[in-house]
Amino acid sequence: MQDKKIRITWYGTASVRITAGSSQLLIDPFFPFPDSRVKVPADAYCNCRHILVSHGHFDHIGSLCDIVTSGTAVYCTNAPYKTLCKKGIRKDELRLIRPGSVFSVGDIKITAYKGSHIRLNAWDCLKALFSRRVIQNRKGLIDKVRKFSSCLEKKETLCYLVEVYGKRIFILGSLALSDDTDYPAGADLAFFPYQGAKDICRTASDIYSRLRPKAVLLTHFDDTFPPFSSEIDTSEFEEHLKKCAAVYKLSHGSSLEI
Repeated sequence: MQDKKIRITWYGTASVRITAGSSQLLIDPFFPFPDSRVKVPADAYCNCRHILVSHGHFDHIGSLCDIVTSGTAVYCTNAPYKTLCKKGIRKDELRLIRPGSVFSVGDIKITAYKGSHIRLNAWDCLKALFSRRVIQNRKGLIDKVRKFSSCLEKKETLCYLVEVYGKRIFILGSLALSDDTDYPAGADLAFFPYQGAKDICRTASDIYSRLRPKAVLLTHFDDTFPPFSSEIDTSEFEEHLKKCAAVYKLSHGSSLEI
């Protein structure tokens, strides 16, 4: 009998679809800003009724009003739950979860872990806001700031362990871990959202040393919400890790199988 395969499709930002037979999950589906060079087809997230939210920032929940249809289940913590209710998503389409929650979607078992969000200090944030790139791309800036400020994380970032067909996939919501949480080590694949730190290679390497997955899928390294995002060079981390584990860097809309 042929081995069952898990198909993983990356669309951009932290947006990933996991397909195992007839079971599917979407993680943080997001449509890039119109002025981004990254384009995601309008129907990219169709036909998936189960959505995992890692945390409440705009680039993780800001497109859900355009994606959620009747019968969709969105799994999230309290902060994004409240934000999504305010944005018009019905409560019967939301599933409130917390660290330690365990649930299933078809053949897929999901366990939620306490995560953490990567931190920039106030000075770095101020410099970013008044950077040349932001000033040069100030058209529509106030609207973008309003959108981002309406979606708060409130220290509720989750990580997820997805188990299906004997494989384990560990999903980071941001490139950070909680100091007081024991995470499952040695997963077959871990998602690393590669953006948000100055010394990002070192940050990612420290997380790899703690989790020791067999392979890493890089996400969130692209420029999908300019001028606040940027294209991140991942080559240093890829070179650092190649002797230890496989590193996958997909093009937008492409897939891998494990």
